[in-house]
Amino acid sequence: MIARRLEIVRQRESLSALIHTDERWRIGAFALVAGLFSAIALLLTPPAVVTYGTGMVADRQVKAARSVVFISESLTAAERERAVTAVPRQYARNSAAVANETVKLGSEIAALARVRDSSQARDAKVAALGRLPEIALTQPTAVDVVEMPVAEWDVMVKDLENLLRSMYAQDIRPEQVDLARSEVPKALPAVWSDRQRRVATEVLRSHLHANATFDQAATAAAQAAARASIVPVEVRVASGEVIVREGAVVTAQDVEKLRALGLVNPGFDWRGAFGLVLWALLCSGVLALFFARYAGDAWADDRRVLLVGLSLVAATAAARILVPGHALAAYVAPYAAMAMMLTVLAGGRAALATQIALALNVGIMGGQVELVAYVLVPALLGMGILRRGATTREFAMASVAVAAGSAGVIVAFLLVERTTDVLGALQLGAAAVASGIGAGILSFGGVVLLGHLFRITTVFELRELGDPNHPLLRQLLLRTPGTYHHSLLVANLAERAAEVIGADPLVARVGAYYHDIGKMRNPSAFIENQTGTNPHDELDPLVSAGIVTAHIRDGLALADRYNLPTEIREMIPGHHGTSVMRYFFQVAQARGQAEESAFRHPGPKPRTREAGIVMLADGTEASVRSLDVKNADTIRAMVEKIVAERVADGQLDECDLTLRDVQRIKVAFCELLAGVYHERIPYLEDRIAVLRPAARTPFLPDADQRSR
Repeated sequence: MIARRLEIVRQRESLSALIHTDERWRIGAFALVAGLFSAIALLLTPPAVVTYGTGMVADRQVKAARSVVFISESLTAAERERAVTAVPRQYARNSAAVANETVKLGSEIAALARVRDSSQARDAKVAALGRLPEIALTQPTAVDVVEMPVAEWDVMVKDLENLLRSMYAQDIRPEQVDLARSEVPKALPAVWSDRQRRVATEVLRSHLHANATFDQAATAAAQAAARASIVPVEVRVASGEVIVREGAVVTAQDVEKLRALGLVNPGFDWRGAFGLVLWALLCSGVLALFFARYAGDAWADDRRVLLVGLSLVAATAAARILVPGHALAAYVAPYAAMAMMLTVLAGGRAALATQIALALNVGIMGGQVELVAYVLVPALLGMGILRRGATTREFAMASVAVAAGSAGVIVAFLLVERTTDVLGALQLGAAAVASGIGAGILSFGGVVLLGHLFRITTVFELRELGDPNHPLLRQLLLRTPGTYHHSLLVANLAERAAEVIGADPLVARVGAYYHDIGKMRNPSAFIENQTGTNPHDELDPLVSAGIVTAHIRDGLALADRYNLPTEIREMIPGHHGTSVMRYFFQVAQARGQAEESAFRHPGPKPRTREAGIVMLADGTEASVRSLDVKNADTIRAMVEKIVAERVADGQLDECDLTLRDVQRIKVAFCELLAGVYHERIPYLEDRIAVLRPAARTPFLPDADQRSR
């Protein structure tokens, strides 16, 4: 059992290591986890406002809280059925029928002519005509054929074939054969004799058959075309319109209106559920890929990745509850709060990608382009105004921008839809204002609360740490005043350098405040706090190096005790990196102890631009302070020397400072240090003079003294 548990622990550890080291696994894990939880949020079924179905009797009146336009499935289906019913049956013509019957007609006429022209007696001819296999003639018709004069016979025979073809000119369907045969006498020439008409009618009728058969495929195609030609029927519901009256029977169209307004649940749809799961996985996968490619700093931080995923899931779940079932609440919801909060805590790019994913999720819930724009556009305005969220004023301005953007989206869509619902427009405008105010309040609270919960350093936390009344800074001032004032000057240098290269000035300043807090444990071991003898004069240089190095370990212990942020904690070991304690190393060299590695700080080297700046500022300030003559030239030379040593020693190899940044930092250091150590004009009153004792006189303050 224990072995099984150990194996599970090892598997978890290996999976965790794989997710942290392999970017593909990390992207896949985020997409899978965030996608599945987003899918669950999308599949949440909010409680229905009403549960009416077709044929039910409404127990209360329901009004539309907003205007909506939707496609009516029932009306569209009815229109399509009417179009299909109106399509006539399609028939295919048999072109061979005319040819076959024409050939048969010729054969019959030839057979009749042979009997007519034979030398038989009249009765014998009539009997012979009755026995012909080509045609079945009645007795009267046979008599007419035998007795018909040659001239009449020739005229009739000549026109029979053309008459047959003209009768086949139109389609004759099976159900129309009897009608076509009955119409034969009408097609015969009026000048013909009765005998000609009787014979021709009987002969032609025997050759009239159906030449058009029912074409099922063509009929189905015509019906499909008719069905497709029907434009889906749009139904407009105005705000305030009564959908269902109390006591009325609910129709199918009433149910459609309720569903379009999000007031009734349609039931669980497995096919739609699978589509939502696929959608959520796709959105989360795209978000993870964008996050990894374009927000690398936040992507490398597990806390920020977790915050982004939870924010997306929570916002999606909230939208799922509000959007389908509450028409007006969907516009009151402060969607922009998530983007504004993530802008401060995770960065603008991560916030933008997450807000786009939320907008798409809201769009697929509500089925409205207007809601997608309403979620996305105001959030972009809020992000642009907020930036770092350094002051409450920025949150207030961002809140106003969100409200203005929300109102702008609403007005734009109202103008496009040409709605005249004044009351509904006013309600939506009020919802936009409420959304903007809510976004500002929630984002501010989220930054403070979630920043603390996820241990993400915020501007507000940095300002608290930078307050001189912070307990740790108060201890630094009281116990190590020299180190405190050194830290203040390093902070000024670091802040100015961060400004000129585009780094974070506040992080650099606060990090400089705390970079030497470890010196409080043994203040006299450091020269800026010494007022008399230097204890290192009597110690072995290796022991002195250990004492000096200990302030890093002690500083990290204090940072853990006071929960200093990671960005500030990094400055404590980073301000020395792995550089050599050169003074003690030179003393050791003079004594024959030349092992350089024993005199190096433990590190690590600075990994951020701000930490690199603090390292350069710390070394520069301490070195310039030691100069006997402090003027522009000596300061510049010392700055160049210290910075060149750090670069040559590889102390800046792991941070993102470029050579251009380093050059700008040196210029900033020189300007500020020259201002700090500027020469002063010696005033007479600054000199110390020995005054002779004056004779005692009554205390009578003159006017000048009284004015003082």
